[in-house]
Amino acid sequence: MTFPEASRRRFLRTAAVAAAPLSALGALAPPAAARSADSRSADSRSTEGRRWTGHWPADLKDAVVRAMPAAVEWARPARWPFGAVLVDAASGDVVAGARNTTEKSGDMTAHAELNLLREAAAAGRDLPSYVVVSTAEPCAMCAGALLWAGVRGVAYGTSVATLVSHGLPQIDLPFAEIVQRSDLPGPRPAVGREVRTDLTDPLYRRPG
Repeated sequence: MTFPEASRRRFLRTAAVAAAPLSALGALAPPAAARSADSRSADSRSTEGRRWTGHWPADLKDAVVRAMPAAVEWARPARWPFGAVLVDAASGDVVAGARNTTEKSGDMTAHAELNLLREAAAAGRDLPSYVVVSTAEPCAMCAGALLWAGVRGVAYGTSVATLVSHGLPQIDLPFAEIVQRSDLPGPRPAVGREVRTDLTDPLYRRPG
């Protein structure tokens, strides 16, 4: 059986298209630039999802970001430069601040977050209505205290992993993992990770 010449050419063209890899079919595959843009967008969404977990209304997230410079200012005078502030979840206002005073007081539990919680408790504040913003990821001791206090959320700048990389002694246990292991009554705090590290990381870099 023989094909007319026109039919044979159509058959060969169809077979060639069917055998071609998908990447060769420009009309069917998205341009490389579009694929790259889609990939970057997905990566960005994934990173954002890892950075902010739990319930963070947009205005509260903005308030936390605005509060970090105040936490940094609290940290600067301390021998160990850790600072924390308390943010009213309803108004977004910074209502209190504290720094690490372990060297000054001789109390090795006097971390910024614990000093802040003690001040808030003395003032009679309803801590589930507040967010703690800290220059660094809370250590295991402070993490436990924050969970027991029932704060609405915790946001921090420099991670424990970064502190360790700079040679600062730490209990190398991520705050988010401690939160996940908690079975205390009440909701778990929302967590904001690595907020304004452009301000917090320089606090912990050793000269030279």
